[in-house]
Amino acid sequence: MRIGKGLSLALCEAIEESNIFIVVFSENYASSTWCLDELVEIMERTHKNSKQVVYPVFYHVDPSDIRKIRNSFEKHMTAHENEIGKESQRIQAWRSALFEAASLPGMHIPTG
Repeated sequence: MRIGKGLSLALCEAIEESNIFIVVFSENYASSTWCLDELVEIMERTHKNSKQVVYPVFYHVDPSDIRKIRNSFEKHMTAHENEIGKESQRIQAWRSALFEAASLPGMHIPTG
């Protein structure tokens, strides 16, 4: 997979065929446009297929920091906004997917 390219057809098909998604959120998760695009695809697919389940793991991040785009998530999202525009559809999709996924029950592994 090349940096800067969209999700491949193979990855989109794999997402469509999967039943369980384990999304591991870390401090640098939002730095990756690839991870953010993949999260959007996962969240959109789970709306279409009630058999698909998303299970978030919050690794040394607080779910509320993701929902409210604070701390490292704010830093990375601001960088993306400066690059592609704060009001872009892609940014809005990322924000929505982050909020939705961070609102799901999952496992929280706190710092320490």
